[in-house]
Amino acid sequence: MHFQTDRIKAKTLISFSILMLAFTGCTSVEYQQMQNERDTRREVYEDARRKEVFKRSRDVLSDDMLGRWEFLELVVEESGGSEDILKAKAALAATKLKGFRLRFWRSSGSYYYRVENLIAKPYGTYTTGTVYKGEEPLYKSGEPRSGRLRFYPISGSHISDLIFGFTKGVHKQVFFGDGEVRTTQIATKSMEVSMEAPQLDLVLDLGMVLSPDGWLRRGNIRCSFQRIE
Repeated sequence: MHFQTDRIKAKTLISFSILMLAFTGCTSVEYQQMQNERDTRREVYEDARRKEVFKRSRDVLSDDMLGRWEFLELVVEESGGSEDILKAKAALAATKLKGFRLRFWRSSGSYYYRVENLIAKPYGTYTTGTVYKGEEPLYKSGEPRSGRLRFYPISGSHISDLIFGFTKGVHKQVFFGDGEVRTTQIATKSMEVSMEAPQLDLVLDLGMVLSPDGWLRRGNIRCSFQRIE
């Protein structure tokens, strides 16, 4: 009799253990699903937050560009080697840019630019993009007004051609992450805008150069303007 009772107790304990294991397994799966859902929601939120921060940063700097600017200097900033030929060309171009004035303005949500002191008064439309490193834009709210933008001409005359036209025919090398190196002509339309009041810089990247120490950046060409209005 006692033996039969023990068998019943043993079966009951085994059944209870199986139920507990099944319940624990279900609980673990449900918990993992909930955790995955929370992680997904957090990633979506962080992505939306970053995009909003980048947009605000871009809008602030784009508005800071608005106004009239006058040519200040044209400089070849070396980094990985001698650029004597480009320096000579830049010096000649700088003499032709004296008195060169730009105006940026916004109308009906679109951005416009115009060269004001030439007979033809070339003009066009453009848009901008935020330049950032890692997860944060280079301009942050609350900091002094300075930062960088990418400048994308949309239509009309291209001020980059007027300013950096002397680089036509000059090649640059671009290094890709897979180790491939390509040689292309310097694209004058691919420039950045760097601002630190009261100065605005239009910057053209010169690409890469192969040195005994490996691939180095050549530097850039900087065309600086001072605000006049």
